[in-house]
Amino acid sequence: MKTKQPFGARLQLSLILMLAVSLALIAQNFNHTIYTIGFLALSIFVPLQVAIGNIKPEWGARKSLGRILIYLTIVAVIFAISIVITPFLVNLGRVN
Repeated sequence: MKTKQPFGARLQLSLILMLAVSLALIAQNFNHTIYTIGFLALSIFVPLQVAIGNIKPEWGARKSLGRILIYLTIVAVIFAISIVITPFLVNLGRVN
């Protein structure tokens, strides 16, 4: 009898496959709409990979989702701080 893979492992494998598909959509040069879909998908899957890549594959669904939420919150806070301090940093480099 085949044992079922833990949730964390299945989630990580699924995300890696979705990243590969997104890259394939971007790599094609026949249709701009498909390229745009691939780019949008990649912009969603990359932050997810940051969070999902930090969970242990043997974790169950409840623990995995809880940690993913924590990691995504950390990523969102870092993005927000970056957006807030960017104008200040740009002004530091300007000569008056």
